[in-house]
Amino acid sequence: MNLILVSIGNFQEYILDNINQLLRLDIQNIYIITNSEFFTKFNDFEKKINLISVNELSDEYNYFNLTNLDKTFRNGFWTFTSLRFFYIYALMKKYDLQDCIHIENDVVLYYNINTLNYVLDKNFMYVPFDTFNRNIASIMYIPNSDVLKNVLDRYNKSKNDMENFSAIKRETNLIQNFPIFPSLFACSNEEKFVSENYERFNVIFDAAAMGQFLGGVDPKNNSGNTIGFINETCVIKYNNFRFIWKENKNINKPYLVINGLLYPIFNLHIHSKNLKKFI
Repeated sequence: MNLILVSIGNFQEYILDNINQLLRLDIQNIYIITNSEFFTKFNDFEKKINLISVNELSDEYNYFNLTNLDKTFRNGFWTFTSLRFFYIYALMKKYDLQDCIHIENDVVLYYNINTLNYVLDKNFMYVPFDTFNRNIASIMYIPNSDVLKNVLDRYNKSKNDMENFSAIKRETNLIQNFPIFPSLFACSNEEKFVSENYERFNVIFDAAAMGQFLGGVDPKNNSGNTIGFINETCVIKYNNFRFIWKENKNINKPYLVINGLLYPIFNLHIHSKNLKKFI
């Protein structure tokens, strides 16, 4: 499998901590889409990653010019969060990449992505949802460029990345859930929805709320100590449960504890950007 990270427009220093963790997990075939002026930032990983200049990739959707999302907020934050998908498509199409996992730069993995390879249905994209109507593209599986194209053909350029995939999922049935909660304990229909496919993976994925509870939120959003933050939107309230860490093969791994049972967590979305604390 391939892993794709994107750092365009604004260099995020914590991507380097992310890559260190990926290498500790023996993840190979790592592609970084970034600006050529950022290449020297990755010198420590020479020959271990594939650096792809964003200038080599064409946005055939002309997303940057057509979107009406705010291009001034935090130097284009909302625009870049969606623009990444169009460059991922360009990368996959140009190099005929298949079986790709994309993670955001503040998402820490605790397992090699190849452990997912045999349980994924290669006809679908996968992304975590935390409500019926909201996705968080913290971690995403993309089987091939054709499936991604069918999704991007329907991407609403006036909506942000957290709003788009829910609508496209309902319209196309091309998107499946990465479960954020064990389905055994899901009570409401919405809880059952965000827990879909748990039996397929037997791990849970963090959209955002687990990492926010454990590590707090981005200090740009809220200064001070925000550890224990409860995501106001996510239907699962993780403050009602306990987390523990156990070391396995020199990797410290998190688990959600429910009724004395341990449920492994595949990734954490470290919204505070302090990735070192969780590696």
